[in-house]
Amino acid sequence: MGRIDRSNGQDAVMEQRHIRSMLAHFDEYERVKRKQHSDHTFVHEFFAARGLCKQNFHKYYRRFLLHNRDVNALLPHRTGRKFKHALEHAPQVLEAVIALRSQGYNRFDIAVILHKLQQVTLCPTAVYRLMKKLNIHRLNPVIKAQKRRIIKMAAGELGHVDIHYLARDLVPSIGKQKLYLIGIIDSYSRVIWLDVLTSIKSIDVAFAANALLLRMKQRYDIEFKEIMSDNGSEFASRNNPQHPFEKTLDFYGIKHRYTKPCSPQTNGKIERFWRTIEEELLSPETFKSIDELKHYITGYCVYYNEHRSHQGINLQYPVQLC
Repeated sequence: MGRIDRSNGQDAVMEQRHIRSMLAHFDEYERVKRKQHSDHTFVHEFFAARGLCKQNFHKYYRRFLLHNRDVNALLPHRTGRKFKHALEHAPQVLEAVIALRSQGYNRFDIAVILHKLQQVTLCPTAVYRLMKKLNIHRLNPVIKAQKRRIIKMAAGELGHVDIHYLARDLVPSIGKQKLYLIGIIDSYSRVIWLDVLTSIKSIDVAFAANALLLRMKQRYDIEFKEIMSDNGSEFASRNNPQHPFEKTLDFYGIKHRYTKPCSPQTNGKIERFWRTIEEELLSPETFKSIDELKHYITGYCVYYNEHRSHQGINLQYPVQLC
């Protein structure tokens, strides 16, 4: 019941075998439904005995009935608009995609901008296929550098904040107590600072975020204009200005931006950092106490910001861009 090429020769023989097999299965299935089958009383017994996928079987069976039992309907085929025609029938979309891609926008950004500005609905996957046909799906170094200049001009324009759950056996002495990392990273320079939390209640997160903002100001002279967070309850409260994290940002005059729901790539810089610190420091280490863990976390922040070259900023140290 898989996909079969509809062509001459051996493939045509395979098509006929596929059709005969499907018709035989349909006949058995209908006899089971009419309670006339000699071996099976219920359809699930029939599917199990024949090794058939129920969902796939019903897809072909419904198609067979909708086409008035035409056997050609049993041959697997693609449905919907063929993407190759997009290059012929939407020149304005092509021009918009090329222009946006030349500015360094990714497929997700392009899909949103097309929908807002031109009322064109293309999913990010369709945008990527279109860019691939146009051979603009890969950013060259010039466009990458231009993208960084367009989106972020200086440290402090945008920060990303997030919570990372730590492994339970990272500090064996605390038993089942949960530990978390909170971090703020500067989108332009990649300077980051972290703290260890034992609670992610909104008030605790707000106090920790306040400490991180102060430390980044004191050590790197970074003052944020905007902070982006996910929509978790410890950060997000669009309609409640009294939310602790919202009040913290408001105190410093920082605009709060939110990621798109179910789109962690929007906060990708700090999401990628969590993988880095797990690989370089945390996994598979263990620490004697929370204080020791905090000591190593602080040391790693200094190393990451001031002594470790970063591929995303042309192998410079993050501190060099402050």
